[in-house]
Amino acid sequence: MTDDSTPETSFADRLRGQIGSKAIDPVIRAVRTEIGAARDEIAGRARDARAGIVLVVVGVVLALITVALAATAGVTALALVLPLWAATLVVFGVFGVAAALVLAGGLRALKRGVPPVPADTVKNLTRRH
Repeated sequence: MTDDSTPETSFADRLRGQIGSKAIDPVIRAVRTEIGAARDEIAGRARDARAGIVLVVVGVVLALITVALAATAGVTALALVLPLWAATLVVFGVFGVAAALVLAGGLRALKRGVPPVPADTVKNLTRRH
């Protein structure tokens, strides 16, 4: 039986391990910092995308109501001549404008959040090197 771990070898291994860990620690800290920054940026973009999706869904619901009111306006226009038809068109116009505004806001928010790539963090990394 031979013992491969001589005192000199184990001391050299320990010394190499300590020097290596002291050299690697700043790199590991820097990598962890950049990963944290990327994670925060992605979370922010995901929040923007989530808000945009909610606004788009509300806009779609309003658009469906607008289509239903347009159909009602057509039927009413044929069945009755003016008063009910005019009132239906006014309501149709209000829902149409509301749907357009909500959809525009939702799409703008979606553009801010999609794709969820940490572009700012990548830009900072490339600027440093």
